[in-house]
Amino acid sequence: MLKKKIIKLFFTLMISIMCGISYLYIHDKDVIEINAKFLNFYIKHKLTTVFPDSEIDIGSTTLAWQNKSENFVLSSQDLTIKNTKLGATITIPKFLLYSRVGILFLWGNCDFSYIDIPKVRVEFYDIQKKFEISPVNNSVQILRDMMLKAIKLDIAVFIRNAVIAKSDKEDLVIKQLNVKVNKGYDKNTIDFNVQNDNSFISMRVHEHYKGIMSFEISYGNFSTKILGYLGNLNAQLPLYENLNLSGDVVLRINEDGEVTYGGVNVQNIKGHIPCVSSHKCYIHDFRMRLVYQNDVLSVKNFSLLLDQSKIIATGVVDNENVNLNFNIDVVSPKTLCNYWFVNLYPDLNHWYCTNVTEGKMSDIRLQIKGKRNEIFVHDDLSSYNVSADIENVSIKFNDNFDPVRIVHGRLYLRDNQFFITSDNSDFKGMIVQGGVLKIENLKDVNAVMSISGSSVGNVKQLYGAVNKEQFIPLDDNKIFGDCHTSFDFKIFNLLNDSVVDYESYIHTQVESFKADGILDIFDVYDANVDITLHDNDVKIDTQGYMNGYPMFLKVDRNLQDNYKFHYEFAGYISAENMKELKVFRCENCSGVMKSNLQWDINDDNTIIAGDIDISRLKIHVNGLPRDSFDGVVKFSASFKDKDEVKIDNASIIGEGIDIELNGKAGNNIELMLNKIRLKNTDIKAELKRDSDSITIKIFGKSLDLSTIDFFEIMKRQSQIKQTKVDVNVDRVIMKNNVVTSNVDFKLDYYDDVCPNVKLTGNFLDNSNFNVEYGPIGLEISTNNAGELLRAMDILKVINKGKLSFYMYPVKTSEVTSGMFSLTNFHIVNASILAQILTLSSLKGVVNTLNGKGIYFNTLNVPFIYQDDLVNINESWAEGSELGISLGGEIDVNMKMFNIKGQIIPAYVINKIIWQTPIIGKLLTGGQSRGVIAIDYKVKGTDKDHDLSVNLMSILTPNLLKRVLKVFDSKLIKKEHVKKKSNKVEVDENQVSMVS
Repeated sequence: MLKKKIIKLFFTLMISIMCGISYLYIHDKDVIEINAKFLNFYIKHKLTTVFPDSEIDIGSTTLAWQNKSENFVLSSQDLTIKNTKLGATITIPKFLLYSRVGILFLWGNCDFSYIDIPKVRVEFYDIQKKFEISPVNNSVQILRDMMLKAIKLDIAVFIRNAVIAKSDKEDLVIKQLNVKVNKGYDKNTIDFNVQNDNSFISMRVHEHYKGIMSFEISYGNFSTKILGYLGNLNAQLPLYENLNLSGDVVLRINEDGEVTYGGVNVQNIKGHIPCVSSHKCYIHDFRMRLVYQNDVLSVKNFSLLLDQSKIIATGVVDNENVNLNFNIDVVSPKTLCNYWFVNLYPDLNHWYCTNVTEGKMSDIRLQIKGKRNEIFVHDDLSSYNVSADIENVSIKFNDNFDPVRIVHGRLYLRDNQFFITSDNSDFKGMIVQGGVLKIENLKDVNAVMSISGSSVGNVKQLYGAVNKEQFIPLDDNKIFGDCHTSFDFKIFNLLNDSVVDYESYIHTQVESFKADGILDIFDVYDANVDITLHDNDVKIDTQGYMNGYPMFLKVDRNLQDNYKFHYEFAGYISAENMKELKVFRCENCSGVMKSNLQWDINDDNTIIAGDIDISRLKIHVNGLPRDSFDGVVKFSASFKDKDEVKIDNASIIGEGIDIELNGKAGNNIELMLNKIRLKNTDIKAELKRDSDSITIKIFGKSLDLSTIDFFEIMKRQSQIKQTKVDVNVDRVIMKNNVVTSNVDFKLDYYDDVCPNVKLTGNFLDNSNFNVEYGPIGLEISTNNAGELLRAMDILKVINKGKLSFYMYPVKTSEVTSGMFSLTNFHIVNASILAQILTLSSLKGVVNTLNGKGIYFNTLNVPFIYQDDLVNINESWAEGSELGISLGGEIDVNMKMFNIKGQIIPAYVINKIIWQTPIIGKLLTGGQSRGVIAIDYKVKGTDKDHDLSVNLMSILTPNLLKRVLKVFDSKLIKKEHVKKKSNKVEVDENQVSMVS
């Protein structure tokens, strides 16, 4: 004990001696500097308490005595503080500490001392690991700790120029920053002031007894740019760097760090703040007063102009309950996404922000009322009550539908139920009434959003509202009818992590539907249409009238499965419809066909099948035995491209008709007709056709050509360049029921080159015929001319005989000639000849004509042919009973003739007289082959003609005809001369009168 007292006394004596010596040394000097390493250590030690975990480097430190001011000055040069955790480097070129109490500041006594920093530079750099301190949750505690540390420093600090820097930002200059500490008996006070031009923040903190603290903060036009440099503390801080604040704050904090009183008066806030999305929201004006007292926070005078919305709020919050009321004048539905936190119903957020666009929400009333600990439970919105008017808001249900525009409606959120009602909505021109959108229970993760409503309008509005690719193409101007539509949509998994799914149901009924030009072809009227759209399935049922008959159409279509279709049609299709559809070419067809059709479209493949009743179809086709058939067409076909249709099988079965075929049709046709059975026809055929050629092969037992008009076929024009026909049939029925056998027909025709045609066969009497046409001309021969002429429907009055026909090749508009020779034949039942003979009083010959026929041994007819006109020179049919001459013109196209000639009875005797030298010419007149000749003329057609016989020629011999003809010609010539003489005399008289 005594030893300790001695040691203390020694140190006290030594310090006294040292102080005395020091005083004697410095009392007469102005400035005395002391440079010692322990001063650097002292500064580092003090700065470490303020900047823990930092690297501190000091260039040099001196302690100087200023005699005039009686101050000790501690000066440090080139001071650097580097904190890697904060990512900051502080550079202080010069650090000055002034003390008027000697060096007692070294022992912590900073009375009458202050720190002067003329210039400081704080430079931040990016670090990988951020502090991420929460300024909201820890703000009070952080503020309290900082102020307590500042008070413990017990020294004033004056910074005259502070520069805050960061590599990607401009330097921020703070012109003045002061910290003053005043210790009192019952409290300690610290004043903190920052000033930069017209911006300032001032804070006074009082530390009362037992650690109770109070804060008085005021700020005017304070810029938050400094927050842009503090990203290492919290990544969110730089987002608030563009605000200007004015107002004041009063806080009282007890010894436990709890706020006992608070008053926040925000006079004005302007600038950008971060929104939930990448978009920044702009605060035009924000005023508010908050009062916290007795554990109750009161919100007063809250007025916020955010973007284009004005928000007014009042309410109270205590430790257990929240009761806040917000009124928002107007906001865009899309803008809500800027304020909607993503983690609050994320799927619902995504659906809303994706599908709800445009329009506005007005008179929004939001009440937050409930237990404080339940307010921010993300899956419970029972404490929230929202109502708002909505106008022209567009909602898109899914990608398959265009948006619905809610012209006017009301939005509600209460008791975890969300719903929108609308008395006026629009969907692509359709007026929707009574629409409701709702989610029954937002707490249920499997809750379903349902959207329902109905619409009444006309079918034009309905058709304009749908995707036309999903339905049959129609002309908007040619559809009429009234429709009633109801719809119901369900959207699943908006409140859970599963994939959002949709379910849709739309039902439309159309009454008195009328549509003209469906597919540019069909007209439907007086129809009722029922349309159902369920998810991706479309069903259409139509009952009405088409072509004057009832019709039914059913359509099933899948919009997702590669647009899968199924059609069913029952009704009557007219011949005109088929022509316009270009299913077949039949210019002379008429009537209707009762049809039952089904076709399916899957991806790019189409299958069509059905049966068609053709009993009411009139087919006026050359060669068919009749123009209508009591039969049914059954078929099945498929195609990927309409230019090529594959016919799997087709048949026409009915009374007197049985046809089966398969193959393909389109731009190119390849058909195999496995069976063609008509009245007298039993054949098979092959048909191939492309754009330039056609090939036909016909073979079988029997072929009926009795109704074919060959001349009509020959007149037709064709665009086909090459034609090949090959016919080989056992039995062929020709015109006038002429039966031929072993018929072989070949035709080869290319472009304008003269075709090669060959036809051979036999008649029932085993006589043969041969027809050939080629470059050398047309040659026909047969030993049964009557049958051949009847078979070709040229002449029916010839019986038997041998025919030889030749004509040079025919070219358009050119003249050609030929010879028609017939021998050993009979003329039978020739009505025109019978009329001539009757008028000529040759009744006996008439009886022969109508009986076994009149025999002729030769007929040679030379002719000239041009443009369907045949000119015949005088030709003679010579027989024992009669001789007949004929000459004139025949129109092959019109089947008209203009023929004149003579009929000589007892032709053999007359011919002998005619051939007698001198006497024969004298008796016959020299120009006829008989003494008596009957002159005739006939003009018209076979059934309608004018016939005349010169009765005087019957009584007058040809010699007398010749004499009278000479006199007659003389008289005509004399009369002509007399008329000419009279005309000359009249002309001379007229000339003399003029003179």
